Amino acid sequence: MTELIQLQDIEAARAALPSYIRRTPIVPLARESSEIGAEKLFLKCENLQVTGAYKVRAASTMLNALADAERARGVVLTSSGNFAQAFAYAGRSLNVPITVVMLDHTSAYKVAATKGHGADVYLCGTDALQRQPTVRRLATERGLIAIDTWEEPPITAGHGSIGLEIVEDFEEVEQVLVPVSSGGVAAGIATAVKERRPDIKVIGVQPERANAAYVSLERGEPTAIDYWDTIADGLSAVRPGEFPFRHLQRYLDDIVLIREVDIANAFGTLLTRAKLLGEPAGVVAAAAFLAGKVDPSLTTVAALTGGNLTPNVMQRLLDMAETE
Repeated sequence: MTELIQLQDIEAARAALPSYIRRTPIVPLARESSEIGAEKLFLKCENLQVTGAYKVRAASTMLNALADAERARGVVLTSSGNFAQAFAYAGRSLNVPITVVMLDHTSAYKVAATKGHGADVYLCGTDALQRQPTVRRLATERGLIAIDTWEEPPITAGHGSIGLEIVEDFEEVEQVLVPVSSGGVAAGIATAVKERRPDIKVIGVQPERANAAYVSLERGEPTAIDYWDTIADGLSAVRPGEFPFRHLQRYLDDIVLIREVDIANAFGTLLTRAKLLGEPAGVVAAAAFLAGKVDPSLTTVAALTGGNLTPNVMQRLLDMAETE
């Protein structure tokens, strides 16, 4: 069994990040004018990252971890959006050919963005369970290196660089909130934060109808759910990854669940009060604080993990917040 990543792995990953990776700011969010200057919620703005989301850190770390001969062959992976764009951008920057397997119904916006960064997109049909087998088949047929973004230790280490920045740039932090899907970013951030500052609470956040990690932690093992229904399409995992799950077991203090309207309300609050655009999956951590799911007395940093969304989704979020 692969050993858990250590703090030194995350520090090494952060030290090797290319110059195009931004050290994103941490900004306060006041829900109303009376809170200005006395905010308890702060946002780690990975929506301002070079590709509009946090995953380019891990993509760069993963490609750096490959041998020169492996990078020359190129890599293949599957992604519904943000990892696709992250690997495409990092691959172009590092001169590594990238192939991304996507479902036929992936949004045209995400496909175009991935291709725009120079990647080859391979559509594999409509069955999500066929994505990883397609990755393995293309790796064999084309001589590519197959990447499983759920289970590669460098992925988790790359994500952990966000946690290092939080504790280094904001010493007052008492609580960190992070979204959970397959578990990689939560695993990385939680490991970095807890190894540096074990006194800080780290809490994962999931939508009520996309709560595989929540169920898995209750049962003590990675467990698949047989339902999934959330506007937060970036949190698409119906089962957490084996490798990140072990980090969640060790380092997370809790996972809390939020409603769809909480996501919509948080989107509106971030847009109007902080002037920040967040995609549905990107705002769930802030939503947990704003919806009263965590201790509001603690100085809290919520990971705003991405801001890649279409105008249609933006309008849908605004409508949800207005009508429920």
